[in-house]
Amino acid sequence: MLPFAIIIFLIVSAIVMFFLRSPTFAKKLTLITLGACFAASISLIVTTVGGDRIILVMGAPPWNFSLSVGVLEAFMSTLFTGVAFFIMWASVTMIDHDVEEKRIPLYYTLICALIAMLCGVVFFDNLFNVFIFIDISSFAAACIVIIKGQKENLRAGIKYIVLSILGSGFILMGIVVLFSLSGELSLYAIGEVFRGGLGENASAVLNALAFITIGVGFKSALFPMHIWLPDAHGTAPSPSSAILSSLVLKAYAVFYIKVLYIAIGYDILNSDYGLRWLLTIVLIVGSVAMLAGSIMAIMQKDIKRMIAYSSVAQIGYIFLGIGLGTELGLFAAIFHIFAHAITKAALFLIAGSIIEQTHNRDLEKMGGLGYQMPITVTMFTVGALSMVGIPMFIGFNSKWNFAMAIMDSSEYWVMVALALSALLNAIYYLPVIIRAFFGKEAREMSENPEKLERPVSALIPIMILTFMVMFFAVWSTPISSVITTGIAYIWQ
Repeated sequence: MLPFAIIIFLIVSAIVMFFLRSPTFAKKLTLITLGACFAASISLIVTTVGGDRIILVMGAPPWNFSLSVGVLEAFMSTLFTGVAFFIMWASVTMIDHDVEEKRIPLYYTLICALIAMLCGVVFFDNLFNVFIFIDISSFAAACIVIIKGQKENLRAGIKYIVLSILGSGFILMGIVVLFSLSGELSLYAIGEVFRGGLGENASAVLNALAFITIGVGFKSALFPMHIWLPDAHGTAPSPSSAILSSLVLKAYAVFYIKVLYIAIGYDILNSDYGLRWLLTIVLIVGSVAMLAGSIMAIMQKDIKRMIAYSSVAQIGYIFLGIGLGTELGLFAAIFHIFAHAITKAALFLIAGSIIEQTHNRDLEKMGGLGYQMPITVTMFTVGALSMVGIPMFIGFNSKWNFAMAIMDSSEYWVMVALALSALLNAIYYLPVIIRAFFGKEAREMSENPEKLERPVSALIPIMILTFMVMFFAVWSTPISSVITTGIAYIWQ
């Protein structure tokens, strides 16, 4: 079975790297493993795109391994393994700058284990299994922050672990309540129990969803539960920041979507049981997060912290889509998960390249950088324009989807937040580009620039991610079709 094979292959590779402890071998095995799992995930999409699901139940309930994989899960697995492959490809020439050589095998061990856990979160439908995968993934994610070995990394990692444990506690409480009401742990089995209505259990279900919402909020860095994210992203090795922002945060959001629309269902959420107000709160918090994250990004002088706060805003977009409670809203949220993953992975890797070559993180000291690192800054420009939502970049497609979903839901006030967020994105991204290519420092630098560009061979994986930002803006039909098919199955 391909889903199990993907997870097992990643775990076995992690174990092998841990014991062999060879930096060169670890880099090569990680790329081979992620590449193979990426190919396997694409074949999963082909297998499930017709509406078929891969279902496997092992062991006796309630603690059995229950796996149900459809096109949505296959799509997320493809995203996790594919983007991780390009990030780790870029890390081959970057990681030595941030991590001691003796720790490099451990670093790649943690990466493979982390991707395996993220796949487990979306593949498995047994809530106990998913909870275990969530906890292990959070621990591995914190470790790829701490591994740099500096005091600020240790502080950021400990803050991440503490808040992650708090989030796990809320998720566990929600799972316990759902299990006590339904006697089931499988998302689909819970959905069958609740299909006829909630009756007197409505308030208890609402409490369970509230617990899970808070827990996922901590895990996904949803404002105002984001306080661990800027320190973790800002101090971690750049490949770690790329993995955390583009992939880790998204797995928990997908888990939340599955709880809402598989375990509970659209009809129950929008019935007279009082659950609709929870979605309204998620919508409001998501809208506030879009603005708050951008405002905080504007105040940053460190390039990685600016991009980190931008992630807080982008997570707000995802929860806004979920909170709309419509099919178009859900489509916009999942499409944004994809768009943000490839764009933010590129931006964090670009930021890492700039820091590595210039030994500078201060945005105000990047005047003329476009002449010193023309390829790198051009790629940054592509990512920045995508985040702002300029046409011909995938961020525009994403914002267009949200606009259509907002109009469809009649929540017109959210359109104001969407427009303001785009404006705020421009305020903190565009000055970086202007400072790099224009102004007094740039004019002086253009006359006799000190070339700091990394070798083109080292930039190839970042170039591919940047190309995807433009390519899938023009040809988004395959992605949209896969997402639409995935949503159609859970939207029942």
